[in-house]
Amino acid sequence: MRSSRVSVRGLAAAAALAAMFAAADAAWGQSPAGGPNYSSHAASFFEELLAGRVWVLERPNSSLAGDRGTVWAHYHAPDGRLLACAHLGGEYAGAEARWRVVPSRSFRALYNYLEPGAEPDPGRRHGHTPIFHDPETGALHNEALRGEGRWAVASRGWVQESWPAAMKEACPDLSLPASLPVNRRQTATRIDAMMAQDPDAVVRNAPGSHLRGPGATGIAAAVGRSLLGAAPLGRFLVENDGFVLTDTAGARHVLVLGADGDELWLLDADGGVVDSGLLVPVAGEAEIAVHYSRLPVRPRYRIGDALPFLPTGERFSAMRITDRVAAQGTPVVVPIPGRSETVVRLRADGTLTAEGGGTETVPGTWRWSRGELVVTLEGAAGEVSIPWRVLADQSGPGLR
Repeated sequence: MRSSRVSVRGLAAAAALAAMFAAADAAWGQSPAGGPNYSSHAASFFEELLAGRVWVLERPNSSLAGDRGTVWAHYHAPDGRLLACAHLGGEYAGAEARWRVVPSRSFRALYNYLEPGAEPDPGRRHGHTPIFHDPETGALHNEALRGEGRWAVASRGWVQESWPAAMKEACPDLSLPASLPVNRRQTATRIDAMMAQDPDAVVRNAPGSHLRGPGATGIAAAVGRSLLGAAPLGRFLVENDGFVLTDTAGARHVLVLGADGDELWLLDADGGVVDSGLLVPVAGEAEIAVHYSRLPVRPRYRIGDALPFLPTGERFSAMRITDRVAAQGTPVVVPIPGRSETVVRLRADGTLTAEGGGTETVPGTWRWSRGELVVTLEGAAGEVSIPWRVLADQSGPGLR
């Protein structure tokens, strides 16, 4: 293994790679003093999750003890209106505001319930906060900065399809849509008691919720613990080897793991590889830098922070090609110097066999690097690299 590279094939190396994705910098936006606090999903996911549904919540850090643990309910109308039954100063009152979820370079997505604006700073403008959803439990919470960059949970609760009966009684004059059902089981005004009354009301495993940012659970909710440990990081990296990831600015990348080094490819709008970076440990392996071939930036990431990349579940076209040709045994023509036209057959384990023109076969290996398929034959001098679009042209339609 070359000393300038790092591989994630081992768990210890995977721990070092946590920093590759963690703290945002010039390449993916800046975070405030509180550190990188990425919302768990893209803004579009939260728009789908909330529109036409009710967020049942409480404010655990309210300055008034009587408000803490007391249920609020927000109905998020698809047209952007927010109808709230709010508990402030010991009394319930109905209110109407606006809601939206906006993309953010610094936080991935920001929930906003009061003010307009495309990229507000939640530390300075009330109402704009990173937001976090757990697909399995259905828990939903948002976090806000409070003095000197300290994050605190602003609201916590869950999303459901109905309006609690307790909120119907508390705010009888709120003009809710007639199509919104009232949950007659939910008569309590304490958050834990209401959850116990109808735990099945919670929306769990909503469409797209599995495409979650690893470690994006909220700094305040983590209560000082590391956001992403070595084991879940290692699983995520291996599971997403060859898959498209998006960063907080919406740019698309492909993670490519290798025995001799790991790479991050940057894609253009048409799916072309415009740059590739090597992942290099720095700062005593407490951070990882991405050394791009063309870009004049070398972003660095701290170990233990959440990843600024979201999985998309989309297998990159180049990897879909080799998946298919390896599974089907499809022959691939490779221009090997010093040999006549050479047909190779790839295997899923990274090995191949080359047909020489007679009955002989020659073993070899293949791998992806810098947007090209790299082929090595036993006994041949050097390696041969084939751009993935060239491979696509001879591998059949629909894969470019």
